[in-house]
This record gives sequence, C-alpha cells and structure tokens, in this order.
Amino acid sequence: MSTPSYDLIVIGAGPAGLTAATEAARAGLKALCLDKLAPGGQLMNLGELHDFDEIWNGPDMAARLTDDATVAGVEIGFGEVNALASDGCWTVETAEGEKHTGRAIIVATGLNKGKLGLPNEADYEGRGLSHCAHCDGPLYAGLPVVVAGGDGWAKIEAKELVGLAGQVTVVDENGPESSGNITRITGRIAGLEGRDGLQAVTVDSKGARKTIPANAVFVYVGQSPAAEFLPDSLARDATGHIVVDAEGRTSAPAVFAIGDVRSGSRRYLADAIADGQRAAQAVVAALKKN
Repeated sequence: MSTPSYDLIVIGAGPAGLTAATEAARAGLKALCLDKLAPGGQLMNLGELHDFDEIWNGPDMAARLTDDATVAGVEIGFGEVNALASDGCWTVETAEGEKHTGRAIIVATGLNKGKLGLPNEADYEGRGLSHCAHCDGPLYAGLPVVVAGGDGWAKIEAKELVGLAGQVTVVDENGPESSGNITRITGRIAGLEGRDGLQAVTVDSKGARKTIPANAVFVYVGQSPAAEFLPDSLARDATGHIVVDAEGRTSAPAVFAIGDVRSGSRRYLADAIADGQRAAQAVVAALKKN
C-alpha cells in the first residue's frame, strides 16, 4: 500500500464540504478539498440567506467558508472527480488525469440540476428554464415565474424571487405551506408552452389541469445525487442518495457522505454545515485511533 498524500480528501467544496475540511484541518489533519468549479457550491447562486440570525448572501457566505478553510490549512483543489477506488487507502481520480490518495474520504457533491421530466424540456433551457434565481431572476423583473419544488433550496429561491419577479408561484407535489407573497399550488408541472421562449406552464393539480402564465420556471425537482463516480457497491437508497449513519459513515470503510448527496437530507444550509461538523469529528476520531 502506498503512503497516502492526505489524511482526508473532501470531494465537493460547497458549505458541507468546506465546513468538514476546515474542522478536520483545525484538528491537525492534512486535508484536500476538491471541486470541479469554484469553492462555494450552490451558495454562489443564492442571494440573501434565511437560515441564520445574521443577514448573509450566498457569495459572501461562500467567501467566509473558503477563507476559514484556507486559514485552517486546507488545500483547495480543482477537478471533476470521475473515479474513487481503494487499494488499502483511497485514490481519487479526476477527469483531468490527476490522482490523489487519502486515508479517509468525505463525499459532499450535492445534487445534479433538476429536471421536470418533460419531452420538450431541453427546448426551453436558457429560454425560460433556470436553476438559479440569484443569477437569472433579474431577467424576469415584473414578469410571472414559477418555482418547481417546495423544500430546502427551493424555499430560498422562492423568497429571492419575491423581490425580483412580478408574481411567484410555487408548484410542489407535497402540498407547500401558504404564504402571503407567494401563490402555492399542490401539483406538478405537466407542460411548457411558448414559441419565443417560455410563456406559460400547464399544471396538473389534484387530477385537474390548468394553464398559468410563466416566463420562467426555476427547477428544483427531479434532482439526482451527484454520485455517479462512486463504486456501485456503496449502499444507496431508492432515489440513489448515499445511505449513512448518524455521523455520515457510508457502507465503505473510511468513506463519509454529507449534505444533499446523502439519504435523508432536508436540503437546508444549516443542516449541511452541521453535517460537515459531525462527519469531520468522526473522521478525526477514527484516524487518531489508527
């Protein structure tokens, strides 16, 4: 067995991953945090955050978490991980051909972009379908928009859009809570309409269909866990999320999963940060025993 380059490799530099890497580094572990894009993950797409007593926006929170990680001694790396294998220690391989070895792994890769599952969906990507209210919301100032989904990030995005769009409607199959600033419909989006970009959506609500005006749909349903690179032997639930115990341990030795990629995640920012703290503490305890 080769000597691992790192004590801990965190795959994904969103809020959960950055928190885990920082906590581990503060405890004396040599930690690498890898991401295919810039650190911050989904935070980079969020405006004002509502999970905390202090007022934060997404990019500022991402900058704070990144600074904390850097000060703690975390090495921030870039690359899209496409394979994870073990030969006594864990080897992470990126699409760019780089290989990193670690004694423990934390997977914090979050979710792939949501999908409505409609046959003409691709026709409206960039022409009415969006996945980022902070990025695209200003394009629809004064216009009607729809948020597909009602939990976690979707709630944050809906609140963000209230200050940008003309009318915000949330469509969610789980019966979203009522709100004075947002129209809420229990159901699912069953159709997209419009020749020159999106103009309306068809909603299937309790067996009845109706069409409502919409110049944009912000999609937070049909999101799949970003875990395609993980071994098939790793236990997953029926939706493909990684099964973990209370401290984030997976079915593979010294591999943990945190944040939205894990089974049972509520998709809240505060939960992701708490996940990172718990898993880091478990990793530190496990490695210091060996």
